[in-house]
Amino acid sequence: MHAPTRSASRVGILEDDANLRLYLEQIVAEGDGLMLAFSVGSVAEAVACIESSRPDLCLVDLQLPDGSGLDFIAALKAVSPARCLILTVLGDRESVLAALRSGADGYLLKDTAPEPLRRAMLATLAGETPLSPRAAGFLLEIWKASAAIPKQPPGARLTAREVDVLTLFSRGLSYREAAESLGISAHTVGDHVKAIYRKLDVHSCTEAIFEARQLGLMSPRG
Repeated sequence: MHAPTRSASRVGILEDDANLRLYLEQIVAEGDGLMLAFSVGSVAEAVACIESSRPDLCLVDLQLPDGSGLDFIAALKAVSPARCLILTVLGDRESVLAALRSGADGYLLKDTAPEPLRRAMLATLAGETPLSPRAAGFLLEIWKASAAIPKQPPGARLTAREVDVLTLFSRGLSYREAAESLGISAHTVGDHVKAIYRKLDVHSCTEAIFEARQLGLMSPRG
């Protein structure tokens, strides 16, 4: 077992199956650069842990006794820059798209093996968006459908500053970090985000980055 270091990323687990929760705790404990922030089985418990545990990443189940994991993501994203990786048995198109639109930063199925799961956790922390093959397939379908629809010329929809904000988010920066990088307030960053969501007709940062890249407003690597 690896002892957590000072720079270890704090991982929260929201999973109602006690055996699976213990299994995930072990995967976190044995991963370099990872340490457990909290491990609970309900939305209410997870929300109560946000402030005290200060997670950097949360593994989130969708179906829970007192609601949806998406409810927890909404509560978390409202107060924290922590990233969320969905871990569920649900692989249908509606569940995948609902999760990404709600702010999830990745989507995997529960049968993901331990080592690929650890790699996905580290990738999510690094600003990437790990997806199960099926989830990636749904996004590819959407991309193919959108590619057939005439788009506005690149640059016609977002201002240069809005592209700057979105680019920083794609690199994993939080609202506060993006504000500091651009020399503006976090409130102004929030105003830019609202404008981006409205212009691109999206509901999450992940979806906005994906759409902006398809429109040619951002490079494939942000």
